Amino acid sequence: MRTIGALAIALPLATFAQSTLAAGTLRLYITPRAATLEPGGTMLIDLIADYSGVASGQAIAGWKFDVLGHTNGTLTGDVNDEVFRNGVLNGTPSGPDLLDFAGGQLPLSLGGGNTSTFLGTLAFTDSMLATDYTVTLSITDYANPTGALNVYINGAGSQSRSVPTPPPIGGGGHEVVQISTSFTVVPAPACVAQILGGACLLAIRRRR
Repeated sequence: MRTIGALAIALPLATFAQSTLAAGTLRLYITPRAATLEPGGTMLIDLIADYSGVASGQAIAGWKFDVLGHTNGTLTGDVNDEVFRNGVLNGTPSGPDLLDFAGGQLPLSLGGGNTSTFLGTLAFTDSMLATDYTVTLSITDYANPTGALNVYINGAGSQSRSVPTPPPIGGGGHEVVQISTSFTVVPAPACVAQILGGACLLAIRRRR
């Protein structure tokens, strides 16, 4: 299945990538839906790709990247496949990280070109190895030749490609700026923590 997905995403990422001369900045917002998480809980994190800073940017073309997590938890992914239906890969968990999170769409001339910036959602689940720590997610491997976070710059399918930061000398394309909001796994209530350690005694009062 992953081979099929890789072939599918090659359509919007390569076939129509007629131009890499665009420049500017794409801002990727990695935003949790709450500020704190209880031990053993799951936090949902939205991925928003603001391409308004990419020269002539019209729509997200396609992406494939890895998400770096935290050693005290695990990650899963859910691509916004209602919009980005090509090459969908919800990612493969690998230790604390999520590999090959991917999706894409056709250009406007072929029935695509949706202007949505919502790529999908990540889910971080605490493994109850520790409490009172902060999680800040980030992405990596998002530039050619193994990754992408590309933007259509016209209806025919020409693209601005994501480039590493700092960009290569003489290379075209747009940089990716990550704006990642942190969240905290809060300490467990005292009694819960003691239960987890096997040392909590509950006193039951009888009414006379």
